Formats: sequence, C-alpha cells, structure tokens
Amino acid sequence: MKICLLGEYGSELDEGFKNVASTVSSELSKKYDVLNVNVKEIFSTHFWKQIRDFKPHIIHYLTAPTLSSFVALRIAKIYCNKDAKLVISSLHPYCLKLLRNPVLKTFIPLIKPDLILTQSHESEVIFKEIGCNTEFLPNGVDTERFVPASAKIKEELREKYGIDKKKFVILHVGHIKETRGIRIFNRLQDKTNQVIIVGSSYFRTDENLYQELINSGCIIWNRYFENIEEVYALADCYVFPVMRDDSIFMPLSVMEAMSCNLPVISTKYEGLTKAFEEGDGLFFAKSEEDFVNLLKKIKNDTNIKNREKVLPYSWEAVGKKLEEIYFKLISGDRNED
Repeated sequence: MKICLLGEYGSELDEGFKNVASTVSSELSKKYDVLNVNVKEIFSTHFWKQIRDFKPHIIHYLTAPTLSSFVALRIAKIYCNKDAKLVISSLHPYCLKLLRNPVLKTFIPLIKPDLILTQSHESEVIFKEIGCNTEFLPNGVDTERFVPASAKIKEELREKYGIDKKKFVILHVGHIKETRGIRIFNRLQDKTNQVIIVGSSYFRTDENLYQELINSGCIIWNRYFENIEEVYALADCYVFPVMRDDSIFMPLSVMEAMSCNLPVISTKYEGLTKAFEEGDGLFFAKSEEDFVNLLKKIKNDTNIKNREKVLPYSWEAVGKKLEEIYFKLISGDRNED
C-alpha cells in the first residue's frame, strides 16, 4: 500500500499538527511506502509532481477539514491518481465554523472525500448531516517515552533544571497566547506552587502576557525541548486551561502528561471527554474557580490512574487502527453510514 500524507512537517515538533503528521508517518512507514508532502508547499509545482509520480493508493490530509483541503484532495485525485482514496483528519475545532456556513454546507458534498476521521461527537454529527462518511480515530501518545518518574528521578531532574525540590510543580506546555486562557497561572503561582510553562516559537509570543506571568513568579521556557519528557517527569501535575478553538480536539500535551501518570486538570475539551472518563486523577474544570479548587484537591489525591486510561491510545495502536481503515477503503469493505 502506498500512502501519501499531506501535513505540516518540520525538524522541531513544537506544534500539534506537526506532531501528529510526523508520528503517523513514522508508524505507517514501518510497513508501508509513505510519502510526506508539506501542505505549506501546495502552490508549488513540486508539491503536485511528487504526488503524481508516487501514484498513491491513499491520499490523507492530516490537519483539519477546510475548503482548501477539500479542493486540494479533489485536485490530487484528478491530477495524480483517479483511483486514490481520499481521507481528511478532523483534528481541530475551527472546522466547525466552516461547516456552519450554509453556502459551504451545500458545496462540500460535491467535493467530499471518501472518509473524514473525527475526534468529537459534534463534528461527526455535522459531517454526517451533509452526507460525509466518518469514523473515529483518536490522537495517540508515545507510552514508552512518556512514563511515570520515580521520586529519585524527579529530584534529580529538578536539580538539573534548577527547580525548587520542595515546591509543588504545575506544568503547562503550549503557546504564550492571550486566547489560550493561561492567565489563570497568575493565580496558581504562589509560595508553595511553582508554575512552569513550556512555550515555543511556532506562534508569536504575547509579550505583555509573558511579562505578566514572569512577574507573578512563573517560570517560562520559551524554546523547543528535544527531551520534553524530562520536563513532564519533574512536574507534580499538569494544567490545561485552553478554551475551545485554541487547540486540537485531543491535545497531545494532556495525553503525554497522562502517560506520565500526572494528575491533570483540563477544560472540557470534546476530544478528551469523548475518549476519557473523569476521575482517578483526571478532572475537567468549567471555570477559573474550578482550577483553583481542583488543584487543592489533587494535592491530597494519591489515586492517580491516568496512565491506565491512556495506554489504549498508544501511537502504535492508533497506527494499526488507521491501517485497518485504509484497507477497508481500498477493498470497499467499509460499512457506509
């Protein structure tokens, strides 16, 4: 099977789309011939020539359903391989805004792909309403890389990174943007807590917010970490205050924290609530006060089973599921909705 993956690629995996594209490619490449094509080069002749010369059986767009992605896949099928099966991953909530446009809802069925892979109930319902075939495919996590840390390792890593060993360390990994709700960390940072935020250079940093967080005592490492698992290992809990539309449906950082068996407090992101039940170290907050109160609760909670919850979502398991989906499409055995 020859698979063409259209996605965002780069040497630094500092963003959700790039992480998903790179990891899915790595898993599929273990058994199949895979071509990675960067969607940022879509207006170059080289982009289209690569796909045409490769003659893929599957062309999979690995970001989110947008008008441009629907059109790009249709062109790829006509120009590159008329027999190719077309797949789009619905990884981000902003696609839902597109689907509420009545003009586009009429147009999309005319150029729909063979299958849309969803991660939320709402997107699944809307896609089915306009005649698209859907199937659930979650994001995954490297359960061998992100593992629980012993007290000794945690202490050694805090010494390595200069973190107070006596403080309760609250971690967040994500971009320093006003819209991501991270101002809450000003309240969580105090004499007993140490907030650590790992940002990146993928998006422009909100300098005012950055300075505000620094002034409150938060530690911000605004750079790419090759060994980000070490930062999870030195933490005591993970907090994800991001509101809808500012992250992919199933945030990879939350799943990585869960794989390390850290207690997690998160907003009610639909991809997370679809995949995981609340409790045993996983809490969903509805308000700023919830974050404050839940943080107090988890300091006394030793019944953490987040790793057990996330183990079925290893990237290896996700890769096998995607492999099955591809074969059903090619053989025509997939049950249509």
